[in-house]
Amino acid sequence: MKLETAIHSFLAARYPAAFDARTVATRVKRSGAVDGEISEAETINALCLLARRFGYVELITYADGSQYWSATTKGVSAWTVDGQPYVGG
Repeated sequence: MKLETAIHSFLAARYPAAFDARTVATRVKRSGAVDGEISEAETINALCLLARRFGYVELITYADGSQYWSATTKGVSAWTVDGQPYVGG
């Protein structure tokens, strides 16, 4: 599974929960949905692509500067149409 697909599936299945990039990387790695190592930088790049190009995820920034990623309703709808692939972890 492509990294973007795995991240999208991970976040959509847990909507409306939000996770920091490190947690997303760790949980997707642990799931075994993607072959090979996944760096936090690769995860952030994939999250940015999913947000900018597709609108499937969004970045939530709190007043203290902490940042978390969550699926959007558009992302959940697309995930449902794709058959709701589950990425655990």
